[in-house]
Amino acid sequence: MNVRMTPQTRKTRAQVSLARLLSKFGLASRSEACGIIAAGRVKVNGVVVRSAERWIDPHADRVMVDGRPLRPRQFVYIAMHKPAGVVTTRSDEHARPTVYRLLPDVGCRLFPVGRLDKETSGLLLFTNDTRFGERITSPDSGIAKTYVVHPDIPLAEGHRRIMEEGMELRRGERLLPAQVVCKDGGRICEITIREGRNRQVRRMFAAFGYVVSSLHRTRIGPVKLGALAPGMVRPLLPGEIKALSSCREVRP
Repeated sequence: MNVRMTPQTRKTRAQVSLARLLSKFGLASRSEACGIIAAGRVKVNGVVVRSAERWIDPHADRVMVDGRPLRPRQFVYIAMHKPAGVVTTRSDEHARPTVYRLLPDVGCRLFPVGRLDKETSGLLLFTNDTRFGERITSPDSGIAKTYVVHPDIPLAEGHRRIMEEGMELRRGERLLPAQVVCKDGGRICEITIREGRNRQVRRMFAAFGYVVSSLHRTRIGPVKLGALAPGMVRPLLPGEIKALSSCREVRP
């Protein structure tokens, strides 16, 4: 059975759904945008549209929300020194402190670029630029991330070599080679990885029977934590944004 598509249902390469457009422009999350649209608060070319799946050409269609034109958002890029004991979520069902309590009000919704688990401290990036965030977290980006690890007992030289050769966490889960520098007889380890699997560093040490007593991220690509104090934030520098956006690794 052939179905003829109307101009409203036929999608071209430039088009996105109305809900996604509102989300991309930073007005709301995708689910929140659906509610805004269903409430009749959005007009497309002067006509109220209640379908979140309506295809929109951002360059040709005039979209208004609550009587105001929808405009592209200004992108924001922030570095935070996440303290240990803080979770990387907007809200927490157990009422634990979240990173959003530490963020300043910048007039738009920010999301973390990747995550750090509750007990891991260090560098965490935030932005409202979806494409920027996806590029950094993509396994294909190859952007280096450096951590300082304190294992419960010194890391054995043989285990260090295996990490640098590219170890297997479990059957079928092969990791790229890491760079591991040990200090104080293996009691302090600086490890650099180029992928971002869930709790990867902790799992690497756990595979050999170590317990990580503290884990601290010091660098993401060209961005260093430096002297930024726990709980504090700073804007990314233009050069840092450019280097991360182009996925070019900048050596110190």
